[in-house]
Amino acid sequence: MLFDLTEEANIFNTPEVQTKMNILHAVDKSLDKMTVSEICANAGITRQTFYRHFKSKYDIPWWHTIFCRQFFLDRIGRSLSWEIGYYHHLQLILEQEDFYRKSLQYSINTPFGRTVLPAHRKKVLVNTLRTYHHIEPNDNMLFLIDYFTKTETEVINDWFRSSDPVDLDSWTDDLVSLIPHRLYIALQPDNAQDIYLGKLQKPTMRESSRQRTQSRN
Repeated sequence: MLFDLTEEANIFNTPEVQTKMNILHAVDKSLDKMTVSEICANAGITRQTFYRHFKSKYDIPWWHTIFCRQFFLDRIGRSLSWEIGYYHHLQLILEQEDFYRKSLQYSINTPFGRTVLPAHRKKVLVNTLRTYHHIEPNDNMLFLIDYFTKTETEVINDWFRSSDPVDLDSWTDDLVSLIPHRLYIALQPDNAQDIYLGKLQKPTMRESSRQRTQSRN
């Protein structure tokens, strides 16, 4: 079960986020086959309200993805391990599983999905290296991060739009296997388990053995 986001609970309850979530829940088919007018009718809002919150209907899933990243994914290397961050990020996103599987059927290759999501992820990882680990990434590390963030984003997006059964343990393991070894080690905080002790459980019993294996390589 996803632990209670006590510190961030008010973020979900702000009028802006509630309106955006209302719009998100109004999407009942692929965004390529749904008009803004249909979304507004389902949400009970005007087009003016829609465009105050989103520039395009395709911004809806990307906004939600980036909004959710701040709680777990962006904390990897800061206060969370890769395994715990991935597991609970996926779990949070999948609270809107029905929305993603309907809305992304044909629209995954929008410029936002191909460029903005990986660029945002790269920016966070570089900032984590510099600010939390005092590591200035060299050209090779920047190359690894650039390649990795594109792959990571593409894999997660494919899962969200698929009809395959959800398996958080396997998905977490698969994502961890994609991480370049140098990046994995650099952003594995020594005290990650202690910081969230009592709030987050280890996602899988395989985590500790996987960490030991990677450390030996």
